[in-house]
Amino acid sequence: MPETREQLADALVELTTQLVADGTDVAALLRVVTRSCGELTGAAAAGLLMTDARGGLEVVAASDDTTEFLEVLQVLTGDGPCVECLRTAEIVGAADLGAEDPRWPAFAEGAVASGFRAVHAFPLRLRGRAVGGLNLFHAQAGELTREQLQACQALADLAVLGLTAEPGDRRDARLVETTLVVLNERVRLAQAVGMVAAARGLDPGAARVLLHAHADRRRTTVTAVAEALTTGKLAPGALAADAPPRPSTSPAAHRAQSG
Repeated sequence: MPETREQLADALVELTTQLVADGTDVAALLRVVTRSCGELTGAAAAGLLMTDARGGLEVVAASDDTTEFLEVLQVLTGDGPCVECLRTAEIVGAADLGAEDPRWPAFAEGAVASGFRAVHAFPLRLRGRAVGGLNLFHAQAGELTREQLQACQALADLAVLGLTAEPGDRRDARLVETTLVVLNERVRLAQAVGMVAAARGLDPGAARVLLHAHADRRRTTVTAVAEALTTGKLAPGALAADAPPRPSTSPAAHRAQSG
């Protein structure tokens, strides 16, 4: 769908411009996300719920009064697509709200009476949990395509990055801190690769493959594996069964293997 890709590209440009600006305008950021997702899916309206400091839900954006009413209805009843997506941190959709046995009777009745036939809710995710939900309301029944679902979820995730970004000078300080962390991790990884290469008689490329294979098989990060190796919590020999290593062709490695 070329049109969807072009719309997503335009939305990403606008959104990332907001994210790197000097001081993120939260209201403008949320407007970009809700409007862009609406355009990508042909939605007639959109609403946004966020969790507050007490763990409750608040309406932070709505296309119009009708949409705001449907969002408030979900908050009051504790039931609806956005509430469900907040609970599960997964995309929730109803392709036909007029079908029998709706999952959310009060919400479905209100939505259909307001002229909506389908709804899709996207979680705003942070560290594995949903901190908000974006509701898209459609005048016609129907499913969204996989590409549309992925595009809207990506924009919702980017919105969370904007909402959690450090303001002003603190952003500059955080960048310096992050850069130092990245450099330290790079040094640690190089040290770990050297340890594995020396212990197993491999060249650095093969040792790096072994590290990545170990991390993949144990569902962890290469950084965590490198830290375990350099702190002595993991022995280089423990990586041997995780991938078929490529023997080194260097003379030093051959001497180590034969010796």
